[in-house]
Amino acid sequence: MKSAQLTTAAILCMIFMACTSSLSVPTGSKLLPMTVVLDLATVRSFFPDVTHLAKSGADTTAQGHPSATRSALYESADGTKRVTISVDRYGTDSGAAAAYALALQKSEAVSGFTLLKVPQLGQRTFAGTVTQSGETHIGIGVLMGKLVVGTTLAGFNASHSSISRLVSMSRAEIA
Repeated sequence: MKSAQLTTAAILCMIFMACTSSLSVPTGSKLLPMTVVLDLATVRSFFPDVTHLAKSGADTTAQGHPSATRSALYESADGTKRVTISVDRYGTDSGAAAAYALALQKSEAVSGFTLLKVPQLGQRTFAGTVTQSGETHIGIGVLMGKLVVGTTLAGFNASHSSISRLVSMSRAEIA
């Protein structure tokens, strides 16, 4: 039943930015340029099933009060496999750290959420997976100074290969 399933956006919110009940652009936030996220060719080098950019704009899942955000959703031709990259910039390191901590706290509260062990990619890194309504989501959150970067897969198995490729793509994103 489609109506009973959580949407990708809702699950992404719960896993990494655990948004509040409203999915609106964070108040006072500006839009970061598209160049802050990996382009389609680079994303495809890690996830060849992805064929196009489906959506790009503000990161509606950002926690706290970012000064600027950007989110890009890439997907396969049939829409069953999705890769999301988000970058949220805060005015201070402490603002970013608080948003990161809140995202982690809310992610851990999601029923079925499992933390994954991944290499440290920034000042702080967490990764996890959850399967709900038959769809698996795998994500990584990284704190880097005034930035919180999120990378998420939906519709991929939580295999060692998928997780390794997500870690590699996350490294490319923060480089």
